[in-house]
Amino acid sequence: MVVNYMEEIVENYLNNVLKTDKTYADTCKCSSCMDDMMAKALNNLKPYYITTKKGEIFAEYSSLETQHQAEVITEVIKAIEFVTKNKKHQ
Repeated sequence: MVVNYMEEIVENYLNNVLKTDKTYADTCKCSSCMDDMMAKALNNLKPYYITTKKGEIFAEYSSLETQHQAEVITEVIKAIEFVTKNKKHQ
């Protein structure tokens, strides 16, 4: 099976930023806003396709994390700020 592992990486960073950064304490975390933030960040990042062989996922993740951590965090923060300003609901 082939998966875009960037989806899991973005989801992890998004959840981490929303939990730990007090700047985003009041950010809406409903499923619609979370999906919009994920999509916005993923649309600005290169996909990272891997095969899901047991044990390789952790190696792939740590390799990607060190290479692109700043880029992923930047896009996640941009997505949070964009969706917060442009919510689809009240």
